[in-house]
Amino acid sequence: MSLSMDGVLKATGCFFLFCWSYSFLKGLQAVNYAAGYRPMFSPITLVGAMLPMTWWNLGLNWTWKHRKTAYFNQKYDIISMVPWLHGQPSYYTGSLEVAQQLLSNEGRLNKPRKLSSPFLLWGENVFSANHDDWKRHRRILAPAFNTKTYAMVLEQTRNIYRDMVESEGWEGKSAITIDSAAGLTLRTAFLVIVRCGFGMSLKWVTDDEENVGDTNVGHALKVVLDTTILRLLLPSWMYQLPIQKLRTIDQTWRSFAKFMRKSVQSRYEELAGNPQLLDTSDDVFTRLVSAIDGEGKNKLDMDEVIGNTFVLMFAGHETTAVTLAATLAYLALYPNEQQKAHSEIVSIISHRDPTLEDLPKLTHTLACFQEALRLYPAGQTLTRETAEDIHVKVSNPSASTMVLPKGSLMMIDMIGIHRNPRAFPVPDEFRPSRWYGISDPDVTMFGIGPRACIGRKFSQTEALTFLSLFLREWKVEPALQNGETFAQYEERVMSKAGHVGLSFGITKPIGLVLKRRA
Repeated sequence: MSLSMDGVLKATGCFFLFCWSYSFLKGLQAVNYAAGYRPMFSPITLVGAMLPMTWWNLGLNWTWKHRKTAYFNQKYDIISMVPWLHGQPSYYTGSLEVAQQLLSNEGRLNKPRKLSSPFLLWGENVFSANHDDWKRHRRILAPAFNTKTYAMVLEQTRNIYRDMVESEGWEGKSAITIDSAAGLTLRTAFLVIVRCGFGMSLKWVTDDEENVGDTNVGHALKVVLDTTILRLLLPSWMYQLPIQKLRTIDQTWRSFAKFMRKSVQSRYEELAGNPQLLDTSDDVFTRLVSAIDGEGKNKLDMDEVIGNTFVLMFAGHETTAVTLAATLAYLALYPNEQQKAHSEIVSIISHRDPTLEDLPKLTHTLACFQEALRLYPAGQTLTRETAEDIHVKVSNPSASTMVLPKGSLMMIDMIGIHRNPRAFPVPDEFRPSRWYGISDPDVTMFGIGPRACIGRKFSQTEALTFLSLFLREWKVEPALQNGETFAQYEERVMSKAGHVGLSFGITKPIGLVLKRRA
């Protein structure tokens, strides 16, 4: 007896409906039926990330776009995300208290390998490693972040600032309009990290930079950072298609990989010929390379050296740069806060260069940088996977204890946390005073718990040095369009945020007017 075509289609449809229903119910069961969102695709899948935000797809940037209404208008500390077509069920939290409970004991958590893949393209590193491997990477890196390094960061930031003023033709001018603050801060932060982190003597102008293939190292790194997600998403065969843009990306990646290996090999040979170089060099790169000849817990292989090099170049310049740009924008919009910073700077370093001893006194200036980082946390989401059943105390919607089963995917939403009105009253307002008297471990934008950012003080030293020199010399104002108010500028520019390379920040060009102070 043969089935009709209609019968075959109905049977196939029923089979797929059954499979879909079973999978969806299993997903709900995996998150203990916790309240949450039910999109078609998980936001962290290829399809979910690439498709625009709609009622059936949240999109990769949903935590920013829904920052005011997420977690059912902040009424839930933890919600679930169960896609009904494609993607792994997960939990999200926008609660500082929940994040602190989870991240204070990293032994119960793992970094998900799949979601750490952008940082694994070059090799295992301190960002992606778990448990004992992470301790090994951190043990090798930590000694390089010391007072001597921070003194070099201050000196080089000062030199780069002066190089910028001269190269950009600002000397002798009373007023300047810049189209993109991020263009300046990205270049500044890049030069700081390559000089202090990797001992490369690059200047503001690019003519004499060492080339990577047919381009300079700064541009090559920017291409690599901007296309990392694309590199992960597209299969390798697509780069062989006759599409010039893809072939250029592929060539830049290949050239940059050769440059990285050449740099490691060159420094390794220098150390082999002069072992005392490790004692006299201040840069992080030399310490990384020296670990190739280490033993046991103090040893890294070539790929691990390159992996850490890439992560530190990314984390060391891009995250600081986007926050510095946001800081300048907010200081332009909040002239009273800018005046407080200027008065503080002038009272401490009126007619001389700042020193390491001066920086801790710049409490308001640092608070401005930290508040900009709160509003645009460079690390948008921290991802963890539970290695065991974890009991978490929640306060909302009611006081209770939630159990996160072993193997659960936990998304710690840093935007949601730092825009949560329970932790930060009037969260959308720029209020540097929030950070007065707050100790470094409690500045949560650099991470929470033992895996907080290893380069926190490096970044703060660079930011304070740059801001003290910049604000001492220039008054910053927003570059308003015809008839535009400050509020309209803030809506036009500051509301547009998303991925900047692998970091998170303002995506709209930040136009500023600089007026030389008397």
